[in-house]
Amino acid sequence: MKFVLLLVVTLWACAVTLNAQTPSDRGGVEMTIGQDKFLANLKLHTDLIKLETCSADRLRFTLRLNYVNEGKNIIILDKRSSVISNYLISRSLENAVNKKYEIEVPILLGLDAARMTMDSVPDESQFVLLKPGEVYRFDQVFSFYIRAALEKHRSSRVGLNFLQLVVLTWYYPRASNIKWRDQWQTKGYLWSDPIISIPMPFKVDKAPVVDCL
Repeated sequence: MKFVLLLVVTLWACAVTLNAQTPSDRGGVEMTIGQDKFLANLKLHTDLIKLETCSADRLRFTLRLNYVNEGKNIIILDKRSSVISNYLISRSLENAVNKKYEIEVPILLGLDAARMTMDSVPDESQFVLLKPGEVYRFDQVFSFYIRAALEKHRSSRVGLNFLQLVVLTWYYPRASNIKWRDQWQTKGYLWSDPIISIPMPFKVDKAPVVDCL
């Protein structure tokens, strides 16, 4: 059974949540979403470095995010691609592949939390060029309020789970990804869609509860 938790935070209805947005007389920004996976091949793999059981029913993950260009063309990616809009927990790899999630949590983000930049011109220094086969990686700490939910759905049993993250990759709601993809096409393909990470196994052990700052 899917267990949906809602974290109530100020919602920012930015362009990444739309299938398409066209310009309007009031200054709308033209955006597209959903086409990147057909035009480029970017994968997000996560490595578990450390898992801690925190107070207030939190699990704190120290993860290494690995963006891998598995395609044949150069991909342009924002270096800040670490803001999570959803996280998904599955009981098995098969369930994760088939989108049969045990827990699905949409995180509604405000402007500051989402690291949005309100400029209409993207800062090119904030982007990295990934050649075919290259990896862009960095470490990040995430805290999720899922321990109680995992225990509830497993009758208080610990065990193996699979984590997936949905990560935002476009942080310019006032800049058209269509425009800048066209302007930067000689350098590579501008990736701007949210990306879902490859399922990562993790095991919840009966570890001591610690105070996570």
